[in-house]
Amino acid sequence: MIDPRTLGTAGQVLQVKYAERQVRCSDVFHQYERYGLPDATLDMDYNFWVIRDADDITLVDTGYDVPARDWLGEIPVTATPECLRRLGIAPESVTRVITSHFHYDHIGYLGLFTQAEVVSGGPEYDYWFGKRAAGALDGEFTTEEDLAVVEAAEKDGRLRLVRGSERVSDAIAVRPVGGHCPGELLVAVRTADRPLLLASDAAHFYEQIEHEWPFFAFTDLGEMRRALSLITELARDFDATVVPGHDARTRDRFPALPGPASDIAVVLG
Repeated sequence: MIDPRTLGTAGQVLQVKYAERQVRCSDVFHQYERYGLPDATLDMDYNFWVIRDADDITLVDTGYDVPARDWLGEIPVTATPECLRRLGIAPESVTRVITSHFHYDHIGYLGLFTQAEVVSGGPEYDYWFGKRAAGALDGEFTTEEDLAVVEAAEKDGRLRLVRGSERVSDAIAVRPVGGHCPGELLVAVRTADRPLLLASDAAHFYEQIEHEWPFFAFTDLGEMRRALSLITELARDFDATVVPGHDARTRDRFPALPGPASDIAVVLG
């Protein structure tokens, strides 16, 4: 991956919570019983990320309309449009949206951002649009409606597919990894304090970062294990802080954003 220490410095990086639920370790970690530990409850947050760099606004993922689609019992907190309003961000002002992957909870509101460049993993596009062409989306964590929005961005000339480590703005670089999905994007961003690796669903929880425990949902278990090892290696080599995609404990490790979004947003850098 491009060394985030060579990037420009982002003005602000936020994690924004739009929904939540509780899960059991035995439900979310692959073969959890092999670790010989008692089962426990984890608080699971559903997030997207905002990176500000001067007049440039990048979103990493978008969330989805929880009340409209009850997938796994998620509890709505604050819908993405209201989150953006409280952050003072108009959808048309967003420069780009990086889709970590094409699961419903990460691209459900992508259609709001009709002016934005959409940055996605090339292997992710190949996999899901291949399934779509084969009529094989039933039971998957994405829908025809979700992929139609990606297709619209492509027709508009706004879709940028990434197949290796690339710099996508002055302060942001991405790299596709496999495992949870074939083309999950790791996002590296440099802040004034530290480089950050936004893992999204390449690592949902801190246990996956600390112990390299695989998540229960994957397209390739071996690739997931390699992705977790890569995250550990990159964090060490770049002296970077890894932010998991769904762990509620992130909100205990970073300060709340002052103002009207204090209950939904934390400042990562």
